[in-house]
Amino acid sequence: MPSPIRPSHADAPADPVGSRRNRVLQLIVATVGVSSLLLLLTELLAARSDQQEAWVAAFLALFCALAWGLLRQGYAKYVPHLLVASTLATAVLSTLAYGSVRTAVNFLFVAAVVGAGIFLSKVELLLTLGASVLVLGLLIYAESYGWLTETPYFGVGLRVWLTYGATLAAVAIMVFYSRQRFTEVAQLQRDEIQRRQKTELDRDRQLERFARIFRSSPTPMLAQSARDGTILDVNPAFERCLHYSRNQLLGRTDVFLWARPEQRPAYVKRLRAQRRIDRMTIQALRANGVAFDALVSSEMADAREDRLIITTLQDVSEQNALLEQLRRTEDRFYKAFHLSPLDMAITRLCDGSIIELHQSEQPNPPALGQKTNQASIQAQLWADPAERERFVSQLKRDGRVRAYDCNLRRPDGSAVQTRLWAELIDLDGETCILTCAADISQEKQQQALLLEVAKGVNPQAGEALFVALTRQMAHSLGASRVLVGELRAEQRLKTLAVWSDGAPQRNAIYALPGSPWAQTLNEQGLHLRVGALAQEFPTHLPFSNRPYQAYAGVALRDQAGCAIGVLDAVWEHPQEPTPALNALMSIFSSRASAELVRLQREREIQQLNRTLERRVRERSAELSKLNAELDSFAYSISHDLRAPLRAINGFTRLLEEQIGARLDATERRLLERVLSSTGHMHALIDDLLALARVNQRDLQWQRTNLSALVHEILDQQLKAQPGRDLQRRIEPDVQVLCDPRLVRAALEHLLSNALKYSQHQPQALIEFGQTASQDGAPARLFIRDNGIGFDMAYASMLFKPFHRLHHSSDFKGTGIGLATVRRIIERHGGQIEAQSQVDQGACFYFDFGSPPKSESAP
Repeated sequence: MPSPIRPSHADAPADPVGSRRNRVLQLIVATVGVSSLLLLLTELLAARSDQQEAWVAAFLALFCALAWGLLRQGYAKYVPHLLVASTLATAVLSTLAYGSVRTAVNFLFVAAVVGAGIFLSKVELLLTLGASVLVLGLLIYAESYGWLTETPYFGVGLRVWLTYGATLAAVAIMVFYSRQRFTEVAQLQRDEIQRRQKTELDRDRQLERFARIFRSSPTPMLAQSARDGTILDVNPAFERCLHYSRNQLLGRTDVFLWARPEQRPAYVKRLRAQRRIDRMTIQALRANGVAFDALVSSEMADAREDRLIITTLQDVSEQNALLEQLRRTEDRFYKAFHLSPLDMAITRLCDGSIIELHQSEQPNPPALGQKTNQASIQAQLWADPAERERFVSQLKRDGRVRAYDCNLRRPDGSAVQTRLWAELIDLDGETCILTCAADISQEKQQQALLLEVAKGVNPQAGEALFVALTRQMAHSLGASRVLVGELRAEQRLKTLAVWSDGAPQRNAIYALPGSPWAQTLNEQGLHLRVGALAQEFPTHLPFSNRPYQAYAGVALRDQAGCAIGVLDAVWEHPQEPTPALNALMSIFSSRASAELVRLQREREIQQLNRTLERRVRERSAELSKLNAELDSFAYSISHDLRAPLRAINGFTRLLEEQIGARLDATERRLLERVLSSTGHMHALIDDLLALARVNQRDLQWQRTNLSALVHEILDQQLKAQPGRDLQRRIEPDVQVLCDPRLVRAALEHLLSNALKYSQHQPQALIEFGQTASQDGAPARLFIRDNGIGFDMAYASMLFKPFHRLHHSSDFKGTGIGLATVRRIIERHGGQIEAQSQVDQGACFYFDFGSPPKSESAP
């Protein structure tokens, strides 16, 4: 049989506990073996006749030698069993040899139990203890009945000392070993406790960190029990996302959170099978009943004591909406790209290679629409490489190019005038160019023709323009004759210009019946007739005896769409209705219509001007006569009223002197009202005379110092109000060209009003000055007071005769003063206006216009 494989020191890992245990066993085996040999030697030297103890010592020494051999061969795990068994056997044999259980060999039972308790398992310890108690019981029973030796040996000596010493030494070694083991185990337990405390502390920190992450995570999260799905906790993001509060969710299952309940069983089954779910698409339900698309990720803990499910929820409804919008945008772009009537291409900016190409159905598409080799597309496309450099530079600078006109090549090498629209776009992180191209060769030809037409007719106007237009039209169309005519009364048409046979012709008047013009005037667009025109219209004089084969005519219309004339062209060879012919006739007819409308409006304006000038002269004569009569009437009435008014006033005062003493208070008040009314009437007549005289004399323009004049008027008016506290702010040396007499009257009215309406102010203030001149306009003068002012809502009534803004009982006046002021100012060619606020004073701004050049002073 193969020998058992013993572990070697080189192969086995170092075991300090096992090594120490082997050394202790070796020490015990050595101690017991040496003691048994000494005891055997003692017994042999004693030469006793009874050698039973020697045999016991030899038996024990033999077992110690066997145990030592086992230790040396690496079978240390069997040595404790051998030592305990040999110790019990030695104890039994010694008891039999000494004849009593009361001898020193009883210590061997103790040593066997101690050895079993230290080196053997709990079951083996109990077996050893039971065997020791049973054997001792049997031996005691045998000794009590005399079954053992009749004369037990209780002597002491060297062998007793050796037995006790060896036993105590073995027990001491085992106790010491046991204490070391206990110390090591205690230290290991202390280390384990510290390790567990540290582990628990780390776990608490991890739990705290997880709790912070859980609570502060912007992603909705919830924790559930894996046993029954009960919601244990949710983070604030979950509350915000599903509109539930934390208290509404805790303790409930997640069934009510599923918008489609049939999705939940598949989710639970997959989670239990895989222990983990990553970004599963579901539909969740908010508290308000709104369903939304979401991605759910869950993980279930593997530990039996940690049956927890952590779930994150990601609301992807907005993302899905954006993706859907992106899909629709891409779909629209695809349709717009491939259904465009223009050539379109997407090319790389770096090398110009084509990524996507759409070729339109243009009859002669530009080179952009040709599917040529991508490697040579740039070399073939641009007629001028420098042009492409300018195009790319502008595109890089502005990010887009709009209506860029250039020359490109077709595949056959012919040049084509092209208009490009381009914009930089980003495709998968690469800068590309989206380009649209249109063939504008025909447009350029029409523009050149328009420029040629404009150069030919722009300098002229009126009949000269029509002559130039017919000449240019005959040249552009290759027509034999071109005519522009204006409709007249009685179905007639008067030619404004006729170009025939390379020269202008004399204008004439023709009848519309029997001519192609009658049909042209009834159509909105081009009227074209092909055939023998002289035969078709035999009564039309312009076609008589001429081989005309084609006619094209357009009605000229005004802004209201009414026909006002005709533009036509005839050829001696047939013509086809081409777009170019239609465009040219439209261009020439538009210009002819505009000029004809202008001529008709000019005639109307000239006639209106002649009529208006005549009516103005007649109306001016009537107004001059009426003004003279009105001034004469006002002067006469005012002058004729003075005599009876003086009589009434004189007789009233005479009556007051004669009977004044006999009048009571009422009669005297009535008499005073008569005198006051005659005084007011006298002032009113004076003001009327002053107003009438404003227009009865010529202006005498003189340079007048208005500052001195204002001081003089204020001094004169203050003499009638002695003790009046007045503050003046008069700008010095304000001089203007005016009629001093009339201006004095105007200033007297303005200053009188300023004094009158500021009389209730504790400190009256009157200002006079001029504002700065602006844009060449004359400087404006002003008179300002701090009186009661007026409401600007009634400012339009301020300068009308007999209109007053204050009651006559509060402030006396006739209501004619400001009307006189305005007439004086307007006679000078100036203007006057007022600005005021209630209880904030009033300010009158006025100027005297510009005097006649003959009256201007140096």
